[in-house]
Amino acid sequence: MNRRSPQRLLVLVVLLGGCPASQTIDLCTEVPCGGAGVCNADTGECTEPTDTCTPDHTVGDFQFCTRTTADSYLVVATYAGDGQVDLDASEVLLNGTVIDAASAFDPARQTFTFHTINLEPSKYSYLFRVRTDGGADVRPLFVPLWIGTGTRYADFTWHDATIYQVFTDRFLDGDPGNNLDNAAGDLARITDARSRWQGGDFAGITRKLRDGYFEAMGITTLWISSPILNSHRSQPAVNTDDTTRYASYHSYHPVATGYTHLDDLGYDNPIEPAFGTPAQLHELVNEAHRRGIRIIPDFVTNHVHREAALFARQPTWFFDYRPCHNRWDEGRLDCWFTTDMPDVDYGANPAAITMVVDHALWMIQEFNFDGFRADALKHMDDRFIRALKQAIVAEIETTVRDHTRALEPTVFYMVGESLGGWARYHVRQDMVHGQVDEEFYNKTKGALLRFDISVRQLAEFAIGNDTAYLTPQDTFGGRGGYPGAIMGNFFGNHDQVRALTEAQLRPERLRLAQTFLMTSPRNVPMLYQGDDIGTIGGPDPDNRKMQRFDGLSTEEQRSLDHVRKAGTLREQHPALRRGTRTHVVLEDYFWVFKLSFETDEVYVAINRDADQAWAPPPGFVDGLGTCANGVVPILSSCIFVRP
Repeated sequence: MNRRSPQRLLVLVVLLGGCPASQTIDLCTEVPCGGAGVCNADTGECTEPTDTCTPDHTVGDFQFCTRTTADSYLVVATYAGDGQVDLDASEVLLNGTVIDAASAFDPARQTFTFHTINLEPSKYSYLFRVRTDGGADVRPLFVPLWIGTGTRYADFTWHDATIYQVFTDRFLDGDPGNNLDNAAGDLARITDARSRWQGGDFAGITRKLRDGYFEAMGITTLWISSPILNSHRSQPAVNTDDTTRYASYHSYHPVATGYTHLDDLGYDNPIEPAFGTPAQLHELVNEAHRRGIRIIPDFVTNHVHREAALFARQPTWFFDYRPCHNRWDEGRLDCWFTTDMPDVDYGANPAAITMVVDHALWMIQEFNFDGFRADALKHMDDRFIRALKQAIVAEIETTVRDHTRALEPTVFYMVGESLGGWARYHVRQDMVHGQVDEEFYNKTKGALLRFDISVRQLAEFAIGNDTAYLTPQDTFGGRGGYPGAIMGNFFGNHDQVRALTEAQLRPERLRLAQTFLMTSPRNVPMLYQGDDIGTIGGPDPDNRKMQRFDGLSTEEQRSLDHVRKAGTLREQHPALRRGTRTHVVLEDYFWVFKLSFETDEVYVAINRDADQAWAPPPGFVDGLGTCANGVVPILSSCIFVRP
């Protein structure tokens, strides 16, 4: 904005019978401030007004501008399309709640103005769903803002994220009233209790948010199961020769795909009722945001369930049945995961891309989500992924300045899942920011859980892997990696044998993996529920037990305390999140590395050997409370920081 600073004129006036005195003359009227600037008559300075701004962003038929401080925001949005806004037929929502916008709307200027001060730190997102006096539905305008200082709020980048994976049905039953009856109807065909619905829900997650469970671990993001309605019948196995039946508790059998506020596909409620109501989901998200915790749901769009209205309405949008079993790579784009999971043919159906992308935008805008964990990316046509990214940049990241990096608080982070060596392929500026890093999982499991490889091998991998995806490289006929990449590091999730089981039930090995996860910089640690305490379990469904919070054993409590300390240290020290890692000591089974970012330094020791003699420079202490007197004990780790 151009501004002119008016000058103040000092004039000497001779007072009768007295000495000269000074008098200030306000020249604001003679030298007006440019743009929307305001001249302060007391100081003679041009300042920006606090309750207005000139729209300088365009999204669809809207022009808007925003301003924020540590405890206030200003949103000015002008409708510039055809016709006039029919306010009575329109909706304006703030954080999912419809508000009365009459007093904020100027019909002469077709402009909404919202100016609020003395706000608590949180995310505040406006959603304008406008209809015109001619009855046209205008493309919605979404304006997300983070208010508050610190890396949980307006100073956040996705380098600062620490993700905790909540497997919703298996986390905590906060509302037994929404539980499904596993003995009713077709669900009774499921004979293994581990494969039935078990009652975890939005209310349970919200309860643990209020308990401070996640904040105690330094968690800044929750990955939750897809909240979209799923089948409530029993399901076939992936292996067509297997007659075992399963429930859809994992939320990978979506029924309401395609739902938007303009096309309900015949569903009164598109949200999974076993998880709760839309209001409870809004409550979960808003509670998380107040605590500086972001919410990213699983986003399932490779397929729908056979019961889906979309499949009935548009059967030609789907491939003919071909099984994925034993042909995952050969049929990666056209196979059905099971006989009841029709696979969407995005490549041949642009209308399918448009409809499912609009469904994604509806989800994000309606529930104020902060990112997606994008399921099964390698099984979808690239055109869908690019269209999704383009739409999110245009219609979700409306307050982001640089869309090439995930370094602003309102960037919508997308981390994909493409196993089998495909991790790099979709990591591109026009696809996703990162993927779950399968090789990080393999190396961590081998060196720290199973002891199949040396710590030296882990160390030699880790230094390069911290930045490996920032450089484009050829892969699978494409070119993956780009300077804005931020990958997802993990040593366990709902598709893997439990970490403690891999560690031969040795909890000290689990704690080594916890330390390594929380001290790996630049990428995002993703901790699976149960790996905070040391839940055991073999392959699916044994690896999806209900989370436990009470009656923990001594070792389970030690593991929980350990990851809480490590996660808190990560949140407190930018070197652990954004830093550069270098070797200090490197042996086959003992590794000390240093992390540096600006003035912050941290030393980390990981010892798979007998007791080792090593001490950090003076002034550093072990934040885990493991090391003292220059000794790193056997099968232990230490994080040395300046207190």
